[in-house]
Amino acid sequence: MDSKEVSELIKEYAGDVRIVNNRCLFATSDKQRFRALLRALRVAGVTHISTITGIDVGNVVEVIYHFDCWPTMLNLKIPLPKDDLKIPTITDVFPGAVLYERDLMEMLGVKVEGHPDPRRLFLPDDWPEGVYPLRKEFRGAPK
Repeated sequence: MDSKEVSELIKEYAGDVRIVNNRCLFATSDKQRFRALLRALRVAGVTHISTITGIDVGNVVEVIYHFDCWPTMLNLKIPLPKDDLKIPTITDVFPGAVLYERDLMEMLGVKVEGHPDPRRLFLPDDWPEGVYPLRKEFRGAPK
């Protein structure tokens, strides 16, 4: 799908859809609508999530899902307030998200509800709870 086709497909579930070019677009959704958007992608034949990234922008953590809608890349942002860092898993729709969601939980403190395997991925077992290396307030590994 080209960017215009992806934009049409997701417009019901996303705001702030910005087409960069024929192969790249950015969109923002929310926790209430994004799973419906994911199901629409699957029905349209999108089967691959490239990665999930997260960015601490202050009072909000932006979770960004990157989907290969060949030849277009969809970058879907879900802003989560830091006082409510919860989002449902997408592994039932896109199983390949399992490791990326573990990374979000461990590095940014996002609670991925319903995740099938919430074990740590990178940090040692004795890493303190509540210390997230990709948060702005992180000041170095605990001693």
